[in-house]
Amino acid sequence: MHTVQLVQLPLHPATAWEPTGNSPLAPAMLAATAALPVESVFPEDLLNTLGDSALLDELKRRDPVLIGVTLYLWNRERTLHLLRQLKEWNEELLIVAGGPEVTPDNHSLLAENSIDLFVAGEGESFAKDVLSPERLKTILRTGVKLLGPVVDTRTPDHWPDPWEKGYLTPTEGGSVHIETQRGCQCHCSYCAYRRASPIPRIIAAEKVLKKIRMLHEMGAEELVFLDPTFNSRRDLLTLLRGMASYKLDCFAEVRSDLIHSSEVSDALVKAGFNSLEVGLQTMSREVLHSVGRGGDPNSILRGASLLKKSGVTTVIDLILGLPGDNPANIELAAGELVARGLHDQVQTFCLSVLPGTELRLNAEKLGIQYEDRPPYTVTRSGSHTLNDLLLARENASDILGYDADPPPRPVLSDSFPGMEVFTPENRETIISPSVRHGVLRINTVDAWANREPILGKIKERRDKDPYCPLDVVIQSKKLFPLDLIDILKQLSEPECYTREKAKIYGVPGLLRIAVVMDPATDQNWLKECSEMITTVVISDSAVALPGGQVGLLLHGSYDLARLSALYSEALHLVFFAEKELELLWNLDVLELG
Repeated sequence: MHTVQLVQLPLHPATAWEPTGNSPLAPAMLAATAALPVESVFPEDLLNTLGDSALLDELKRRDPVLIGVTLYLWNRERTLHLLRQLKEWNEELLIVAGGPEVTPDNHSLLAENSIDLFVAGEGESFAKDVLSPERLKTILRTGVKLLGPVVDTRTPDHWPDPWEKGYLTPTEGGSVHIETQRGCQCHCSYCAYRRASPIPRIIAAEKVLKKIRMLHEMGAEELVFLDPTFNSRRDLLTLLRGMASYKLDCFAEVRSDLIHSSEVSDALVKAGFNSLEVGLQTMSREVLHSVGRGGDPNSILRGASLLKKSGVTTVIDLILGLPGDNPANIELAAGELVARGLHDQVQTFCLSVLPGTELRLNAEKLGIQYEDRPPYTVTRSGSHTLNDLLLARENASDILGYDADPPPRPVLSDSFPGMEVFTPENRETIISPSVRHGVLRINTVDAWANREPILGKIKERRDKDPYCPLDVVIQSKKLFPLDLIDILKQLSEPECYTREKAKIYGVPGLLRIAVVMDPATDQNWLKECSEMITTVVISDSAVALPGGQVGLLLHGSYDLARLSALYSEALHLVFFAEKELELLWNLDVLELG
């Protein structure tokens, strides 16, 4: 029996091949602080690969007395689904929840009965008490349901290091999440971080370099810095120059308006920062100041241009729906980014009115309306409706030259971990384990004639892992009425971040349908089907694309460099039967990793 289990469920990426980016750093920090056994941190590989029912079974097998969970807006509903089942299994089980979702004003979450105690803010100060079953019972006997956040003045290295203590181990090719500062000097009203951690607490460069050396010796190849603003430290150049010798790949979020010279941008590149995230947000200086972020859009763009000149790829963030903003400013930003050659990777979001933010506190007087559940999307900002914002987002995408939110890419390969192959004519099936990203391959002579067993099989899979993505791939020898696609698309999905975000941006949510057909299939049918879902035809050679949005499923071996040049205008329409080629295409060509 593992007395305590700490669980942090991942975000579902847009493709099964893309890493989740989920590293259980927060659970490991808490376990190290509370001096729990290493086995208390639920393993990263299981967190990122197990489906809903498999997670439940594994936790039951471990038979814990206490479970702690880290809640983010993207894993909240799935985690609650798991916790409710665990409470039904053992009503004496103690459950503690922390993470960014836990704030005193998140009333819909605080009403959750499966959770015994909520802990807001940084959890290390409470770890020894709330992760001890006996001490937790003492706290609960007082009737306390929420422990409010405390203002901490200590730097992150005050607490035991989970990497050094063995709670986390770098994996080959994986990312190591590292925290060198807490607290933020910005006052962004749409961000909860400043209110929860208002005092910047920065670890000195010399200590950070010592930790990086340790991680490098442990086998780390990639560092992801979780600092709110990586370049806000005064000893930045000292840190960057010390990092240069390790030849690591690094990623962080920076304020590019703080980058005034090529000395800094060049040092970032030499330290391994080939990519950096930059928050432009809007082209309105007035709006940036009114929401507490400050700065000037042109200064941000100048700094981003310096980064580009040094060889850094900038991931630029834009936010639609900030109070007082006009959607036209996002279109203006898109044009400026194109003009300056900074438009390769732009993320355009509708504002999320997050719990714990000043924005949520003042939403009514600011003319802001929003959904009360993740992703907390703004539905009205002043006189602008959500439809107005989405139209501006579409216009910005046209200017940038690519879709701001492309549909998820289904798995069409012949094999994939956990793939289930179903033949409805004889009910043959290869039973698969419960996996986080499922693939159901339906091979049939006539999909329409067999629609009832097909629907039954999909329902069976959805009931097993309701909060997990499922790629349903139909390969039918006969054409079928496209009414079947409408029927499948109307199948219900549970309310959660993935579904709600998909509804807003008009892409598939947890259920992702695709069709694989013979190349001799009627072209009009293929074209009409491709306007509804991912549609491909099988080919044994690199032939011309069928036209419209119809893709190719290529069998055999190929030179991916030559293929990427051949299909440069429609890379997303090329799929591979060989899973190794599909993986490389996703990560190296489409850059989805």
